[in-house]
Amino acid sequence: MSFWRKMMNSRSYPRGCWHIALAGALVLVALIGCARTPEAERSEMIPTPAISYRFEDVPIPRSLVIEKKESFIYESEAIKTGILVYTGKVKVGDLAQFFKENMIIHGWTLVNNFQRDDALLTFNKPGWGCVITIRPTGMERSEVEVRVGPVEF
Repeated sequence: MSFWRKMMNSRSYPRGCWHIALAGALVLVALIGCARTPEAERSEMIPTPAISYRFEDVPIPRSLVIEKKESFIYESEAIKTGILVYTGKVKVGDLAQFFKENMIIHGWTLVNNFQRDDALLTFNKPGWGCVITIRPTGMERSEVEVRVGPVEF
């Protein structure tokens, strides 16, 4: 007589409960099998974002965080354009100075700069324009909106 048959016929199980024990064992085996999914398979199951929320030639301070719900990117084979919104604990004046110093390194030319409580900076490079708006949101926090797109003459 097999081990399982002996277990199901033993007096330790009330009559008619053997199917509950068998179902429990099957569920346990199924859970153990799911828990051992190889790492490579698990990483394939996680969807990767289709859009990179970043313009490679527009530097962003590390202290700013992207607001994906407020941001928009349009990308095709020919162009990548959009509006990116960032927030962080940085003063408006410090952010404006950061962009004035670092955009030049990436080939942008400062066209104009309007500053008071907020800041509006316009940059261009051949065929492209970038408008950066910096607004205070309180407690030394700011919101930065970066708009990049092609320029037509």
